[in-house]
Amino acid sequence: MKPFEHLKNKSGIIPLRRERLARKMLLASVLMSFIPLLLIFSAMQNFVFPNIPDHEANKLRNVFYLIVVFSTAGYILVHRIVRTVLAVIEQAKKASEGQLNQTIEAHDAAEIGELAKAFNRITKDLEHKIEELESSKELIRKLMQRIGTAFASFESVDAILELIVENMTAALEATSCNLLLIDGEKKELYVKAVAGQHRQSSPDLRIAVGEGIVGSVAQNGRAAVSSGVSDPLDSKESNSAKSLLCVPLLIHERTMGVLYVTREEQQHPFVRDDLLLLSNIGSQVAVAVENYRLNQDIESTYLETIMALAMAVEAKDPYSLGHSKRVGAYAIQIAEAMGVDDITKKVIKDGSVLHDVGKIGIKDNILLKPSPLDPEEIKIMQQHPTIGEAILKPVRSLAKVSDLVRYHHERYDGKGYPYGLKGEEIPLAARIVIVADSYDSMITDRPYRKRLSQEAAIAELRRGSGSQFDSHVVDAFLKALEQRATPLITPATQSLSVTNTRQSSDIKAHQ
Repeated sequence: MKPFEHLKNKSGIIPLRRERLARKMLLASVLMSFIPLLLIFSAMQNFVFPNIPDHEANKLRNVFYLIVVFSTAGYILVHRIVRTVLAVIEQAKKASEGQLNQTIEAHDAAEIGELAKAFNRITKDLEHKIEELESSKELIRKLMQRIGTAFASFESVDAILELIVENMTAALEATSCNLLLIDGEKKELYVKAVAGQHRQSSPDLRIAVGEGIVGSVAQNGRAAVSSGVSDPLDSKESNSAKSLLCVPLLIHERTMGVLYVTREEQQHPFVRDDLLLLSNIGSQVAVAVENYRLNQDIESTYLETIMALAMAVEAKDPYSLGHSKRVGAYAIQIAEAMGVDDITKKVIKDGSVLHDVGKIGIKDNILLKPSPLDPEEIKIMQQHPTIGEAILKPVRSLAKVSDLVRYHHERYDGKGYPYGLKGEEIPLAARIVIVADSYDSMITDRPYRKRLSQEAAIAELRRGSGSQFDSHVVDAFLKALEQRATPLITPATQSLSVTNTRQSSDIKAHQ
């Protein structure tokens, strides 16, 4: 149905015919004024004027002419009013069709003029509201896109939550946005992510469940909005009044935390749309946090299993007992000598313990063989880095450790395995562990050869510097060794003796 084809009032819907008001007004004027006046003038001309003196007849004629003039003036005035009304109707019709850039010129202060001015204000406000709505829709679309991308990525949950509170602060034009989670044991809310005014808030700040608006939302699991209140994360010295909107983070009807935003008291108050947006985001946050916790539990269990496998590898080969621990100690010394960052140090520490976990997939008759391996057995032995990678790959947090395990038998000159990487294509953590692993293998007894002396092992490292090993890593390791009084070798390993010996090239193939 076309706009303005029906007019609704309290009694129902009254249909309007589509004839133009201007034509109706002209027809009404003719029927109500001009035709009766013509009939009256004709009657007076035939029956009145002949029977009265001429001066009286002229007076009547003048009165009649005045009536005609006034009727004409009245018609013109009404016509102008109708034109204004028609203009308002036409503009209202265009506005209903989405054309909001039209205005009605009105210079007088009469009712119709005020109506036109009111219409202009309404259309201008409506246009502004539509622009705000489109802007809000675009902002929310980008917000949801960024949050969705973050959820789908491998970013840590902390980075995702920081992204959410930052974007909610912008989307809701808030002073701050804060996310707090419940510590179940202490029945307290602790700060997990903040943005805006509280970016520098103390991470140790806690709020008892049930305390204040935020604590009540956590306890009752129902959203709340209030004004003229203080922000729970504000310092005690701050007395500024805020408007506060808080929603619970619910998962399976269980509250795991709260998400709340604040505005200064003088800003516009929170509305229902703000509550809906914050509630929807809160639902996604609750799911993300719960999934993260579940994944953490699964990864923790899986990691414990992997560590048990790594210990099992050493347990079935007494010659490698303590090897991973010593490799880790050497690798950390190298990392510290090279000024490596803490994140890489952690990768090196974890990777050193797990670097040979793939040997769990190598048969004992190859792994413990006291004589040289044949070419086919060497190929099987060289599969243990990729086996180790496959074991670690399901644990997302071990992605970088998985890379170290995969590459810990590559060579700096590109002649290593399993991928033949060259130079700095090999991650630094792996280049460090390669040197530490090779050194410990050389100075400990193995089933197929007796250990080398420390001097001979150092000579081998220098000989392989720039070819098998990264020369910078070798230099850092030798510097670190000079600062130690004795190497990290257990007495049990020192006392082992075997009959077969091999050259250094055999050592590298059998590590």
